Amino acid sequence: MQPLRSANPAITTEQRYIDLGGQVSHTFHFAAPLDLAYEYFLDVPAVFRLLPDALDCHGYGPERYRLIVGATDGHGHSMAAIFDLHLQADPGQVIRIVPASDGPKHSLSGLAFPGALCAEAAFFPEPGGTMVEYSVEIELSIPIPSVLRFMPTSFLQTLGERSMEFKMTHMINGFTRNIARDFYTWAVGAG
Repeated sequence: MQPLRSANPAITTEQRYIDLGGQVSHTFHFAAPLDLAYEYFLDVPAVFRLLPDALDCHGYGPERYRLIVGATDGHGHSMAAIFDLHLQADPGQVIRIVPASDGPKHSLSGLAFPGALCAEAAFFPEPGGTMVEYSVEIELSIPIPSVLRFMPTSFLQTLGERSMEFKMTHMINGFTRNIARDFYTWAVGAG
């Protein structure tokens, strides 16, 4: 399919994207048995709702989840990244989240786009508790909003990369604080 062309050949309505990605890791230490920490992380919606800017996380099938993360582009436009996820588990050892490709059609308004998210939580017993090595990797192709399409792609790519680095740091720091607080509240109720 050919992109639509305007009367001015320098202007097209072809959709442009910037490709972004990031990876973060964190080690959690819980003063709790490994099986309790493992059970906590198996509740994918509850854990992913602790991410800053997470709008929703819900199941849509067996071991399938949809995570929606919201943001703004800095110019008053709201955006949402949609991550369809598949849970894979090695009981008591590792919980993996990998991209799924069978998610239902979304009905979000505004600028919504798919992303790919991989996460892994590896569990290790340690004296007095459990160590969890947690890593997350995200990849996105973000459509450039129409008000920004006249800016050079290289400038938008650089701006996007800096924003992504800031966002990933913000997300892991908030996630870390939220998990530490939420885990102990949850463990008291589970115990």
